Amino acid sequence: MDRSPHDSLTARGRAGLVGLLLLAACGGDDASTTTTTATDGTSATETTLGGITTTTGDGGFADVDPCDLATSEMVAAAFGGTASDGLPGVLPIICDYAIDGGSSPSVSVYYYGAASNWDGIRSGFESNRGGTTDVPGIGEAAFYPNDAGPTELVVLAGDLAFSVSAGFGGSDEVNADIAELATAIAAAIGG
Repeated sequence: MDRSPHDSLTARGRAGLVGLLLLAACGGDDASTTTTTATDGTSATETTLGGITTTTGDGGFADVDPCDLATSEMVAAAFGGTASDGLPGVLPIICDYAIDGGSSPSVSVYYYGAASNWDGIRSGFESNRGGTTDVPGIGEAAFYPNDAGPTELVVLAGDLAFSVSAGFGGSDEVNADIAELATAIAAAIGG
């Protein structure tokens, strides 16, 4: 059976969703969604899952498409090979890139929200992912969750927080490529 790179991204996306659901279960937080409509007709939907809140919509909230954080050229420069355009993940905070001939078959970029949420984001990782380890030299602040190690970097840059992940158990080469992409995204944002 032939499988496209997108098939593995879909499987990774499902695994990521399961992980987020497990975080929600471990943290005791129920998932909730609230949609607010303003008198001018704009709306925003706020979703909380595992203590992480994201806001999407046109109501003037910090609404960032994670696929706007990195380009296929940035991904290819960091990982080698040829990278696809970003594809929306299973959650609106995820963008997946397939990589052909690079150090990893795929990488995901996550948008975690405004910089004002940084302490809460970090606290969620501390509580649910085995603690965190600071990573100097990327953005204004960066860390990796101890359960994943440097195959996932969470970064504060400019006015937002994001992460770059190639899954669990990456090689030293993949980990260096993740740091390179996270640094490039942070520089593009201005952090």
